[in-house]
Amino acid sequence: MTNSKQRMKREGNVMKRTSSLCAVGVMGWMIGCAAVADDAEQIASDTQDLYVKGARIWRTLSIPVCWDNPAAGNATERGWVQNKIASTWASVSDVAFSGWGTCAAGQSGIHIKINDEGPHTVGLGRDLDGVTGGMVLNFTFNTWSTSCQTTKQFCIEAIAAHEFGHALGFAHEQNRPDTPASCTDAPQGSNGDTTIGAWDLNSIMNYCAPNWNNNGNLSATDIVGVRQYYGSPTFVNNRKAGVVWPNGKIYFFNGAQYTRYDIANDRADSGSPASIAPAWGNWPATWTDGIDAGLDWGNGKAYLFRGSQYVRYDIATDKVDLGYPASIAGNWGNWPATWTSVDAVVKWNNGKVYFFRGSEYLRYDIATDKVDLGYPAPIAGNWPGLFTSNIDYALVHPNGWAYFFKGKQYQRYDMLLDQVNQTLPIVGWWAGVPF
Repeated sequence: MTNSKQRMKREGNVMKRTSSLCAVGVMGWMIGCAAVADDAEQIASDTQDLYVKGARIWRTLSIPVCWDNPAAGNATERGWVQNKIASTWASVSDVAFSGWGTCAAGQSGIHIKINDEGPHTVGLGRDLDGVTGGMVLNFTFNTWSTSCQTTKQFCIEAIAAHEFGHALGFAHEQNRPDTPASCTDAPQGSNGDTTIGAWDLNSIMNYCAPNWNNNGNLSATDIVGVRQYYGSPTFVNNRKAGVVWPNGKIYFFNGAQYTRYDIANDRADSGSPASIAPAWGNWPATWTDGIDAGLDWGNGKAYLFRGSQYVRYDIATDKVDLGYPASIAGNWGNWPATWTSVDAVVKWNNGKVYFFRGSEYLRYDIATDKVDLGYPAPIAGNWPGLFTSNIDYALVHPNGWAYFFKGKQYQRYDMLLDQVNQTLPIVGWWAGVPF
């Protein structure tokens, strides 16, 4: 699998900051989803996931939802929709849908219109933000898909789960460029810009699914996709690291997987996430749960840290050098005995490397190859505005800013003024970076 990872690394400055029939409306923006059809023919497929529009991922984890034209007579149906979304997309990721009242003029978020027509959205992700009738759902089925009148709750819930996939930024799976010939449903609506894994037959976003809208359920890899872009509580305790590579990419490690992030496109590349082993050459067999920190030293080598050990990675040959892993203590000069692990590391523009662990940091001098005297020191009081403990990712971007990530947020650090410039949510600003 080394070739797979080399392909990801070698492809190729942005200042950060169901089996249903659907209709395409004016300019191809309307994404409509349709009537219950007979079960589609079973199609063999690798069960990976999703086609996402990373550029339109919401930049908040609390997405407002409102109804354009609610009525007392459809309160039950509106409750079905709200409960279905809570038990699908919201239950498996960090995204939450708030409000669910009557839309006010100029209100942000997803506006749902109730009408007897083909359900659809007018775009993907935050293209819907504040748009009246940005999503249309059908509760009566008097003239459209009349067969749903006998299974009304099932139809309403299954359609809503599919449409909220669009609202989160996920396109139809059959729109993907790698859709097999065995899927004969035509592409519909807007395309994504990033594929996650291989084509997924059972995705709730796939018209060719053997069960219409996958019976209103997320596939296992729909869950992978929404967690990749909207976070997951299951990631909280993972080892994490971010490493800027000299190929226009940033590699974000999250547990046993990594995500390749394209600096120019400002989003995760297609094919992410992927397994670290065996894609990274000579990877230690005992390092099955990822790394804690890493950096490019600038001499053709990268250093990756896990617990009390590190490896030296040769960038040209794309593999770990022989003789590694090795102990940090004894190989990194003046290393403090109490430091048995590292949370994050960044190479600064002053000949120093900064290591972070808990609420402390070290300053490492590159020229003398050792920790400077007077360290460790507290982060608080020395890094104005910075997270004071437990940093997940840290990196210096080619745009000249440093970035620090913790939990669901990141901070942009001004290296010249030596202070935090802004704090923002990771979601949407770093599309596809796991948190």
